[in-house]
Amino acid sequence: MSFKDLGYGYAKDSWNVVYAGKKVEDASTISFQVLQDGYAKDSWTVYYMGQKLNDASAMSFKSLGNGYGKDAWHVFYWGQQAS
Repeated sequence: MSFKDLGYGYAKDSWNVVYAGKKVEDASTISFQVLQDGYAKDSWTVYYMGQKLNDASAMSFKSLGNGYGKDAWHVFYWGQQAS
């Protein structure tokens, strides 16, 4: 069992997802996908640099590049909700 490098600091094996060597809590290894600019998501949660973005909807979240991401309701810039 070895970790697979997913890019942007993320990696996973069959049981865990890690970011920069630290476990990403509660991340689903089966549905986990790296987007870009530090953003990633699984079926239920959006992450930025390994931390949960509590106000982001995984179902509709997309990384737009240049640090921006958005879901159906919010825009994020480098992991922070933009006003």
